[in-house]
Amino acid sequence: MSPGQAGAIAVARLQLPLNAPTIGPDPDVNKWKMAAVGYPLWVWAEGPERVGPVSDSVAGLSVSLDAQLTKTVFQMGDGKTVTCTGGGTPYRKGVKAATPSPDCGYRYEKPSLPKGNYTVTAIAYWAVTWNVNGTSGVITVPRVATAPLPVGEVQVLVR
Repeated sequence: MSPGQAGAIAVARLQLPLNAPTIGPDPDVNKWKMAAVGYPLWVWAEGPERVGPVSDSVAGLSVSLDAQLTKTVFQMGDGKTVTCTGGGTPYRKGVKAATPSPDCGYRYEKPSLPKGNYTVTAIAYWAVTWNVNGTSGVITVPRVATAPLPVGEVQVLVR
């Protein structure tokens, strides 16, 4: 077995996390329980951005693995995508209302409601470096996770 074959087998056996897509501010904390059309949202993938180094043994060969999350592509459920370095910046309490994300944000143009939710899909791309007896390479591994997101319109009535 070649070092490359052993590296590929070890990469295939590596348990990489499914980093779930997360939206901030959390729609569950407002009184409508939904994200609003036109409001700036922060998008990120919740979870680790590095796995390793770890070791595996394939056909008697010792394989060292180190995985780094390089980018996450978010399919927003409305036909548009957002690409972020790593997993994006998590939203945190204390951020001034309506502040756009510094690196990974989105604004919906149309509601999903009353028809249902948008399904936000996070495709995390992991660069897994393998090393066998001084021979190394990198294999990109995509991992996919989804989450539902209700998006509606908020209208103000002025009297």
